[in-house]
Amino acid sequence: MVAASRAKASDRATLLKKLFPIIKKHYKVQIPKGNKPVLETMLYAICLEDSTVEEADLSFKRLFTEFPDLNEVRVSTVGEIERAFEGQTASEWRAFRVISVLKFVFDKSYSFEFESLRKKTLDLATKQLAKIKDLPPFVRDYTLHEVTGAHLIPIDPALARLLVWLGLAMPNQTPEQMGEMMKAAVRKAEVESFVFTLRCLAADQKLHITFDPTKYAPPEGGYDTDTAVDRLNHLLTHGLEKPTKPTAAKKAVAAAAPAKESKAAETKKVAAKKAAPAKTPVAAEKPAATKKAIKKSH
Repeated sequence: MVAASRAKASDRATLLKKLFPIIKKHYKVQIPKGNKPVLETMLYAICLEDSTVEEADLSFKRLFTEFPDLNEVRVSTVGEIERAFEGQTASEWRAFRVISVLKFVFDKSYSFEFESLRKKTLDLATKQLAKIKDLPPFVRDYTLHEVTGAHLIPIDPALARLLVWLGLAMPNQTPEQMGEMMKAAVRKAEVESFVFTLRCLAADQKLHITFDPTKYAPPEGGYDTDTAVDRLNHLLTHGLEKPTKPTAAKKAVAAAAPAKESKAAETKKVAAKKAAPAKTPVAAEKPAATKKAIKKSH
């Protein structure tokens, strides 16, 4: 048994090689086209967080078709921009982040040109993006990986929950810590394959609740990596299992309690019988004598 807390980089790499074929049998893995301008890359990352590629593509397209230009998006309200994220989770937060990014870029140069980020070192580019208010780590790391080519693994909350369930990460780790840890198991050239293959499962609306720790609490020490393949096969074959309700354990205890009491009562009765004095033959014959007397009277 290998828990997540003790899994080595080689263990994780080996497990991923076993998991990827299983996932690819059930999903069509899509890797979005790269080489977008820096600003568009950031906006796409906002659309992509905790979502499928199909959902992200649709929202990204809406941003550029439902508004005349990016300046119109910048001066719009959160409620107005939310329309672009219809059907996605946290649509309000996505809209707010879009405005924050556009305002930051526009206030720097009075334009929506942000290609200067490509020329910076990873350290300087990271510091630059850190200035954007409420920018999620996933959007930052996705942008830096795409723009600078750095060996970064962008992990959003949905992917983080899946990594924990697979035994590849610990429940108490942040997405940033997971990304740093997984770098030893995922080569730079394999980052896109890793992120978008696992994303198919992590963002599946029919199954993602399985990875929710508030519904299924992870075991102490993390999930066992040795059972990850079997658990994944079972999930994809049989679908979602209903989480165990907290009251189930209480019901089991309550159901067992009467049985224990009954057994105790039975034990007492047996002990009482053994302790009682045996009936004499005379006492046993009394009922028969009484019956004979009744017959004579008739």
